[in-house]
Amino acid sequence: MGLKYLQESTAGELFPSRYAYKYLERGMKFVGWLPPSRSSGFYWLYRLWSVIILFTMAIYLPIAFFGSYFIDFEGFTPGDFLTSVQVAFNAACLALKIFLLVPHMDRFEEAKKMLDVIDERCVRHEERDEVHRCVARCNFIYMIYQGVYSSYATLTYLSSAITGSTPWGFYLPFVDYRDGVKSFWIAATVEYIIGSAAVYSDQMVDIYPVIFGVLLRTHLKLLRGRVQRLRTTPGETDEQSYKELVSCIKDHKLLLQFCDVFRSVISGTIFAQFLVIGLGLGLSMMNLLFFSNLLTGLATSAFIVVLMIETFPFCYICELIEEDCHKLTSVIFHSNWIDANRRYKSTLVYFLHQTQQSINFIAGGIFPISMKTNIEVAKLAFTVVTVVKQMNIVEKLMKD
Repeated sequence: MGLKYLQESTAGELFPSRYAYKYLERGMKFVGWLPPSRSSGFYWLYRLWSVIILFTMAIYLPIAFFGSYFIDFEGFTPGDFLTSVQVAFNAACLALKIFLLVPHMDRFEEAKKMLDVIDERCVRHEERDEVHRCVARCNFIYMIYQGVYSSYATLTYLSSAITGSTPWGFYLPFVDYRDGVKSFWIAATVEYIIGSAAVYSDQMVDIYPVIFGVLLRTHLKLLRGRVQRLRTTPGETDEQSYKELVSCIKDHKLLLQFCDVFRSVISGTIFAQFLVIGLGLGLSMMNLLFFSNLLTGLATSAFIVVLMIETFPFCYICELIEEDCHKLTSVIFHSNWIDANRRYKSTLVYFLHQTQQSINFIAGGIFPISMKTNIEVAKLAFTVVTVVKQMNIVEKLMKD
């Protein structure tokens, strides 16, 4: 993949904002979501790959998970069942998130074009340097997600190899891992490949809002800097000051349009994740507390981290974005406008009014995307554990 887009800025090359999606785009191409042009020699081959991946992730995998509980429920130990079912609900959620995101992949290209227009206002070296650092930060975040998600899949595979059970226990129609050592390794490896592809696809869906949020915050910060510099340049005429103010208003409007590009998609995918995060955390905590050994405990802990970073980072970023909006309003009010002419002041009042409406996101048109909402849905995990303890389900499973 290379580390070029993780490096600090140099005198010769400063990255534009669109490069923040470099590693994400490569991942999306790998899972079949970004096809090449029709003139490409392998366009139809890529389309075939895309259909295979989408069918496996969105249709086969949820059926394979829940189907195995009807076909071979007696073959599960309590620990194996919890290891499987804690992921099964996330696999069903992944299918929903794919159906919500993939039809709108053209929005990424639209967003990059808008970022190119936004970047045109970054004429000062410190602004371009800030954009470059943002790009490196976004790609670094991608690598962190890659490490966490990959470690979960690998640890689950290794723990299954030691315990003698397949990683997730979903239904494979052509092989039974109990038929011998060879069948076991074939089944375990096939599950690992399919499961890793699902984990990687889930990573793509979960990280794009985070990158979007980091980019938005960076450009809101740069806009605040431009507002602070209004009418501070020596020798600047009233007309020049007015034009600079109008440019800031246009910048703000463009950032709002940038938000609208992803707003509906983010609303759907985050809402889908809110529906299962509490249940997934509750089942994972049960598995970790009562049924895990050292290696399966590490794998379950990695899965808990995955569940946490699916929504928590973006929810936190949303709160920071709202705070950035309040800061922008404050900067406008405290800018150098006292001795400006009437036209400048009336335009500034309009700008101030527009920025008082904070940028916010609503999950499914119901829940505000915030830390408070995330904590509320995550609390379901403790409810699940409490109900299980009160019903003595753990003791019954251990006796069986």
